[in-house]
Amino acid sequence: PLALKAQLSSNPDKFLGNITTRYQMDAGGGVPVYYKLWNQVTPENESKWGSVEGTRNSYNWGCDNVFNYAKSHNFTYKFHALVWGAQYPDRWFNSNLSVTERFIAIENWFNQVKKKYNHLPMIDVVNEAIDDHQAGNPLMKESLGGGGKTGYDWLIKAFEMAGERFPNSILIYNDFNTFQWNTDQYITLVQAIRDGGAPIDAYGCQSHDLTDCKVENFKSSETKIQNALKMPMYSTEYER
Repeated sequence: PLALKAQLSSNPDKFLGNITTRYQMDAGGGVPVYYKLWNQVTPENESKWGSVEGTRNSYNWGCDNVFNYAKSHNFTYKFHALVWGAQYPDRWFNSNLSVTERFIAIENWFNQVKKKYNHLPMIDVVNEAIDDHQAGNPLMKESLGGGGKTGYDWLIKAFEMAGERFPNSILIYNDFNTFQWNTDQYITLVQAIRDGGAPIDAYGCQSHDLTDCKVENFKSSETKIQNALKMPMYSTEYER
């Protein structure tokens, strides 16, 4: 029989990526080096606000290793994530600060990312903002101005802030397993921030635990989302 071979695309607009964690790239232990398996990378935790600024005004850029690795191998890097209602620095960023103080802290976080990485190819601007997905979402919502006229003004504000600092980056809204759960809420959210003027370029559908999802159900949900949003989609964090 003919040997079947798969290879990563040489087209710069296509990639097959993965996450990495614990500040490492090449796994070792007989596993092929990362760049021979993938041509895109997203740090799982190292670029989250809580990892970088756990102590206020002290910055641990553990994502440098991942960023520099991607740059040296000329493949795409995604920053994950600017705004998330989890893994933010809750030891000091909490309701003890006023709304104004919290907004200034978020603005400073965005500025520090811009100062550190002048250009980022891709950014998860907001992660998992559907109401019940993260306990910290109400805090983030209040800090960024609340729901406002659209109900999602706080998300629009986050994208506007990212767009001002990273006008040439692909700006993404990412959420959890929308192929199986909260599909309609997800569509409504992305439509609202897009139509509200947010500079959103794409959306990400996290794909945790899809091994129990029937193929026909996956195809139906994917088609529903794509037909409703008509924007570039990234299938992210597929495992198990």
